[in-house]
Amino acid sequence: MAVKIPMIIYGERKTALQKKAIEVLTEYLLDYYLEYAPCYPCGAQVNTENFYTLYIGTKQNNAYINTNSTAVLTKPEEYYIKADKDGAIIEGYDDAGVLYGCVDFYNRYLIEQDFMIGNTLGREGDVMGDFELQSAPVIKNRGLWTWGHVIYDYKGYIDNMVKLKMNTLIMWNEFVPLNAKEIYEYAHSCGVKLVWGYTWLYNFNKPMDLSTIYDKVGGIIEEFERDYKDISADGIYFQTFTEYVTEEANGVDIAQTATEFVNHVAGKFYEKYPDLEIQFGLHATSCKNKLDILKNVNPKIQIVWEDCGAFPFAYSPMAVKDFDETYAFAEKIATLRGDKENFGVVLKGATCLDWRAFKHHDGPFNIGVSSKRVKRNRVERKSHAWRWAQTYWVSNGKYAQKMIKMLAEKTGGNMWMTDLVEDGMFEEIIYLPVAILGELMWNPDIDFDYLYKLVTLRHNVEFI
Repeated sequence: MAVKIPMIIYGERKTALQKKAIEVLTEYLLDYYLEYAPCYPCGAQVNTENFYTLYIGTKQNNAYINTNSTAVLTKPEEYYIKADKDGAIIEGYDDAGVLYGCVDFYNRYLIEQDFMIGNTLGREGDVMGDFELQSAPVIKNRGLWTWGHVIYDYKGYIDNMVKLKMNTLIMWNEFVPLNAKEIYEYAHSCGVKLVWGYTWLYNFNKPMDLSTIYDKVGGIIEEFERDYKDISADGIYFQTFTEYVTEEANGVDIAQTATEFVNHVAGKFYEKYPDLEIQFGLHATSCKNKLDILKNVNPKIQIVWEDCGAFPFAYSPMAVKDFDETYAFAEKIATLRGDKENFGVVLKGATCLDWRAFKHHDGPFNIGVSSKRVKRNRVERKSHAWRWAQTYWVSNGKYAQKMIKMLAEKTGGNMWMTDLVEDGMFEEIIYLPVAILGELMWNPDIDFDYLYKLVTLRHNVEFI
């Protein structure tokens, strides 16, 4: 283990993201050195000679980085890391880039040093190796989709997203959580956009007089204004009418009805809230052959596709038989409404809600607040499902990589990509499939075998 104790010299500690970057880096260094790293602002009169000194920040707020870094950063969330035996520079294009640079200082550098120090493989003594990396995300909005009531520690869930460089969370609830504002504020303090999900009339389980569905529009808008308006700067997500395996329900054409209804409701929203991000969660199972209709959805609305066929759209990571057909379909929908398609997907293949035990809720409640005992119990109960998912992500993860790479290329990365990770205690443990996914959403061009090594070395990733 390296002899020198680390010291952090930061640019600023004014914003939530700047504070988060220092917090994350401190945690990683403590895990590695077993001692806290002193932290000083740039410009403080402090002797760094006997420390392994890490300079973090941007060129604008850290004078040392401005003088000593030759990197040219041009993209939001981009970072640059340069490290050797004496210390490191962790530079960001912006505060998010600094945060993700601190994350990957561990993910891409520190963890390898952990396994090489003492077994130096040609190094002279216990010294840190040379390292340099500049990186930016390929996909703009990267994250997870989940029902809210199966999150037992919302801070842990969001913190683990940060450690995978994820910046987007879609959370679905039957009732707005009592502590929704606190969840939203914590997500933002971690650089995570939070989109709230709720229904716009869900299905045709009972025969429906189509002339009456438009009478419900006022109630949909009222629910938004009552429950979400003040905590939804990042948008709302809804589902309506499409979760079927047939193209018609009770004699009604699903694609046509959904398109007309969604355009009408969204139009009413846009009259009052023209800048509101509205996401239409669309199940492809009922609409695969109706793309000519769906392309008439208001282009301002983001269509978020799910259930498009084989893995990584399928619940099972085993389901790759029809991958080529799914790949061809995904190519079409990525630019369904033109080259600037407002496009999103929900991928699957991890853990999902246990519908056998699901109960509808009677009203709002606090979510993400539970005891250690409850969390330990649920971790044990969910480990079986994660072992299964892990096994097939190891063997079939390259299918997910191929799909993600194509979607990134078709959209230029300007899309929302989330994966269904719910009811799996991700808030307690980062499981291997989610760690793989996080890296693929950041850079789908990475060599998969190298990626596998990267994530399995991490102490914060569970390799069951």
